[in-house]
Amino acid sequence: MVEQLFTCIIIVETFSYIPILFLGWGFSFDSYIFAFLLTMGKHKKKQKNVPPWLAHENLFIPKTSQQITTDAGWEKISFDDATQFFSTQSIQDWRESFVESLDDISDLISAQGVDIDLEDEVAVDKFLDNYKPQQFNVVVAKAVYDIHSWVRILTISTPEDEEYYFHNHEIEAIRLGIGLRRHLNLDIPVINDCQNAVRYLQGKYPNIGWQPRNCVSVAHRLKIAQATKVYNEQAWDEEWSDISDEEEIFDGAVD
Repeated sequence: MVEQLFTCIIIVETFSYIPILFLGWGFSFDSYIFAFLLTMGKHKKKQKNVPPWLAHENLFIPKTSQQITTDAGWEKISFDDATQFFSTQSIQDWRESFVESLDDISDLISAQGVDIDLEDEVAVDKFLDNYKPQQFNVVVAKAVYDIHSWVRILTISTPEDEEYYFHNHEIEAIRLGIGLRRHLNLDIPVINDCQNAVRYLQGKYPNIGWQPRNCVSVAHRLKIAQATKVYNEQAWDEEWSDISDEEEIFDGAVD
C-alpha cells in the first residue's frame, strides 16, 4: 500500500493535468485524493513576464548630501545678453523661425509702434531683418553641488516644439553635471528628475540616477545671475567636447 501511494504521488505530481486516468490504473479513489492533496502546495506561482529591457532597470538613487543635482528649465534674458550667449547665426535662425510662425505680421509691427505700409515689401523685410525682441526666453541646463552652481545656455525657446523633446534638454543638464563631477574629481551620483533622460544616459556614464522633482529643487530654482560658472554654446563645446570619450562606459554597442 505504501509503495502504491508513493507511486501515486509521483504520477499525480507529474501528470496532474490528467488525473482521471489514474483511477483506471488500480489505485483507489481515496489514495488518489490523498496524494493529490499532498502535492497541491508544491506548485510554484507563475512569475509575471517583465520586458527584457526593464528587467534590470533601476533608475532611482536615494537622496544624499553628496550628489550633483541637475535640471533643465527656462529663463528670460535681454536681447543684449542673448548676443553674448548665442552666435549671430543662431539668433538669425530663431528670428526666421519666429517670423514664419506669425499669423499676422501687422500685429508685431503694431506692437513695436512702427509706421510701415504693409504693401511695401522692402520696408517690411527690413523691419523683420532688424527686429529685436526686448527679451528672449531661453532653455538652460543647471547643475548644483555644494558651493558650485553651473549653468549652460542651451537654446532660444521654441514652445511649440519643446513639449515633444524636452527630455533632450534634461540629457544636456545631466551632461553638465557630469562635467562638474569631473571638474571636482568626485565619485558621487548625478541626479535628474527626468526618467527618460536618465534611462538614456545610464548605459553611457557611471552613477547616474533619478529622483522625483522635489529632490532637484535646488537646481530648479537656480538663476543665471546666481551661477558660479556660465557656458554659452561655443564655450561648452570647446571645453567639454571630449567628455564622452573620457567617461563613457563601453557596453559592446557601436553607435
